[in-house]
Amino acid sequence: MRRLERAVEVLDSLDLECGIVFKPEHIYYLTGYYPTTRAALVLNERPHLLVSKMDARLAEKTGMEYRAVDKVYEELPLDSKIIGVEKKYVSLEFYEKYLKGKKVQDLRFIEEMRRNKDREEIRLIRKAAEITEDVLREVPGDMAGKKEREVAAEAEYMIRKRAELAFNAIVAAGENSAVPHHTPGNRRIKKEDPVIIDLGARVEHYNADLTRTHVSGDGDELYEATREAQRAAIKECFAGNKIRNADQAARNVLMEYGYEDLFIHSTGHGVGLEVHEYPRLTKDSEGEFEEGMVVTVEPGIYGEYGIRIEDLVLVKKRPVLLSRGQS
Repeated sequence: MRRLERAVEVLDSLDLECGIVFKPEHIYYLTGYYPTTRAALVLNERPHLLVSKMDARLAEKTGMEYRAVDKVYEELPLDSKIIGVEKKYVSLEFYEKYLKGKKVQDLRFIEEMRRNKDREEIRLIRKAAEITEDVLREVPGDMAGKKEREVAAEAEYMIRKRAELAFNAIVAAGENSAVPHHTPGNRRIKKEDPVIIDLGARVEHYNADLTRTHVSGDGDELYEATREAQRAAIKECFAGNKIRNADQAARNVLMEYGYEDLFIHSTGHGVGLEVHEYPRLTKDSEGEFEEGMVVTVEPGIYGEYGIRIEDLVLVKKRPVLLSRGQS
């Protein structure tokens, strides 16, 4: 419960009598209970959970005080004039009904606490990455002749035999690979097609996010440019370095190849309890890499077809790959 104690200490330092936490990832991070339906963590001098009766047994396992109620929102202690909430997560409807007329302060510090992963979090992310890579190595063997959606379903099934699924698999063949977030469809995969597979396992609520691209023949220039850009960006993912430097390193390589304009998304993002979390690796990113951050590095080129290579990197004094990488 050290995280919970720390959260209460921060709340006191902000002169807040009460904070209400709704985001499931935040509740889990602070208590070890992951809600299956509406729930709230009340941060005050006596922290406690408000949960649905359906989740009572799950809340009980935490060992902390909880109440199983019919209507979570109706049981919230909202008497204080200043209430701390997650501004990015609370709906306008909730604000208008329960918080109007009160001073609202953002509980952003919980996101900040989650930035730096501890040893157990890193172990779980690494395990999720290992499972994902095992599947990514096995799936491509017999793709030819199958529909994209069939390959995606097979990959997801293989993940689910060992873990949970972090997100719906992306399988994009031929011209569809030029769409970064393509939804797998009925297009049949040809032997000569470039194929992007973007996949992730989730282990005890911690996610992996990896992408592999399969191209026919050796020495494909777009593939080599993408791989070189990724390696350059990974080298910049060390503690104390500016976050934007990773994105710039990838773009510098692609500029040398003449492909910078075909790189249409950011270089990466944080990964943890959410597939996409702080930081974003963009040319406009503020701040510096901090030890314990876990980020993806995933440059891509999208023209007549697409190439993307994505791996997970642990930020330390020197970057550490949590996935083995694509050769």
